[in-house]
Parts: sequence; C-alpha cells; structure tokens
Amino acid sequence: MNRLIVLALCAALAACAAMGKVDTGQQIVADRLVVDLQGPWNEFNHGVDVPTWTVEGFAVDRLQFFVGIKNGEPIAKRPKDESKQRPLTFHSSMNAHEVVALFEGLYTQDGSTFTLERIEPITFIGEPGFKYSYTLVRRSDDVRLAGVGYGAIRDGELTVIDYSAPRLGFFPRYEDQIEKMALGAHLRS
Repeated sequence: MNRLIVLALCAALAACAAMGKVDTGQQIVADRLVVDLQGPWNEFNHGVDVPTWTVEGFAVDRLQFFVGIKNGEPIAKRPKDESKQRPLTFHSSMNAHEVVALFEGLYTQDGSTFTLERIEPITFIGEPGFKYSYTLVRRSDDVRLAGVGYGAIRDGELTVIDYSAPRLGFFPRYEDQIEKMALGAHLRS
C-alpha cells in the first residue's frame, strides 16, 4: 500500500515539474515570437516538441506555437513508429489551405476527426496571413474540440499559433483572449 502511495506521489510531482508558469504581460516564445498575455498560463514542457501552453490542463486546452518553420522542415516531429505516414513537411510555396492540411494531418494522426469550418485572410505578424477555425473530435475520448489557428509565412518561414479546447465552456472562455494575443503578435527583429 505504501508503495502505491509513493508511486502516486512521484507521478504527481513529475506532472508538476513538467509545468512552468507563464506570467501575464509580454512574453517571448521560441526566442522569436512576441505575444502579450492578458492572464497567466502554464507552459507544458515535457514530451512536446513545440511550445505548448495551457490554462485548464494539457488534456483540456492547448495553445501551441509553431515558430520559424523553414522550407522543407516538418511542422512537428512524428513518433518513430509513425514514420511510414505522409511527412508533414512545410514548403514556403504553400497556400493557406495547404498549410491547414498539414495541421489536419498532425491532429488526426491518432485517428481523431478534423473538420475545417472556415479559413479567411488576416494580417498576422505583420504579414498577409490566414485564420482558420476547425472542429476536432478526439478519438481517445470522443470529446468535441473547437480550434482556431493564425498563420503567416514571412521570409520563407511559417509561424502558426493554434488553440483548441472543448467547444462547450472552455473554448468560448478563452477565444477572445487568444484572438487579441494572436493579432498583436510580432516577430523580434
């Protein structure tokens, strides 16, 4: 019994160690992207290869930053056992729909279902960019998520901010904050 308690305590401490606080105000993501936060977030830094923040918990909401992806690079690393799948490689000649298709591939690699709801032109990081809205039904638990992404290609490099959360309750709670943060984002010189 004591052994189980110790293991549970170790697991809880490991989860806490994987999180770091991100304070309100101006923050720099991936040494390049500057965003202004209206409230505190938590940075999840264990087992992810892109900066990932959350307010409610990693399994509930995710704010991910794909910053400075160069021509010919993947948008995210794939687990080794999925190497036979189509690579999710960015090319600077891609249009907005092709970039969103990369993210659809990323988010459905586990069998989840992605539905693009809307894509529209916007100005993001000072460049002509795009905003996309989507619904994702997670395969693991059948939770329906709402998501929004903001992206642009600058000097041949892709930058995308993507947020997803359960569509009822959590997504509407942070949607305006995410939009304000994304539309005010800029790259450091």
